[in-house]
Amino acid sequence: MTPRVEAENLAGFLPGVLLEAGRRRAGPGEAFWQFRDHRPEDGAKLVDWRRSARGDRLYVREREKEAAQTALFWIDPDAGFDWSSGDGWPTKKRRALAICLALSILFTRGGERVGVLGGTPPRTGARAIDRLAEELSRARVNNPPPPATRSAVIYASDFYASPDDWRERLRVAAATGATGALLMIADPAEEDFPFRGRTLFEEPGGGKRQALFGRAEAAQAEYATRLAAHRAAMREVAQAHGFIALLHRTDRSAAPTLSMLVSALGERR
Repeated sequence: MTPRVEAENLAGFLPGVLLEAGRRRAGPGEAFWQFRDHRPEDGAKLVDWRRSARGDRLYVREREKEAAQTALFWIDPDAGFDWSSGDGWPTKKRRALAICLALSILFTRGGERVGVLGGTPPRTGARAIDRLAEELSRARVNNPPPPATRSAVIYASDFYASPDDWRERLRVAAATGATGALLMIADPAEEDFPFRGRTLFEEPGGGKRQALFGRAEAAQAEYATRLAAHRAAMREVAQAHGFIALLHRTDRSAAPTLSMLVSALGERR
């Protein structure tokens, strides 16, 4: 199953969802919205004389408000993110791609533009999803650039980098008026640390870093403590800059995570 098909199926769990910011409504813009009765405060300049000439009432032509906003996505290109411990689970990157594409489908249903952070200009519609899938699949931007003004930004990573690095990135993003989410993707082995006995840990992607444990189970408690502290620090950094942080395990359904993302982003926008 391709990531696009997987995303379509995932978005199907939330039928009819529209993110409020993209819904059509009356307001300043170019596209025709509707005719309404003229009110005294409108003045003569707003009268649509062609429509009014058909009867004995005065009408005003309302235009559709240009309410479309922009949602930008970034997926961690690090080799450690494109990894799975096996057991039939997808890689963290593959799951992130499915969730991000599903979310982008829901955004475009609401008339919003979607794009890759640092990529080509955002667009809306079905073709925008295809282009987004292609760009996200081959993206190699290690340090996400500042987003466009007042965008919704979704960062997908395992977020094992220093919280200080993300504090600066989110500070810069928040300065543009952006808000959004940190989608924290974890493999079950990273969460449960099921290793026993003599175990050699190697850096994914052919890196040189290695760690040999004689009894891996002896490190489980300390590992869990450090991981919890790191996650708490990341959530604090996100909250301080107007972002949310959601944790998702690749051995669980992505639908609840997508639902929580839609709800949380809708509230913030």
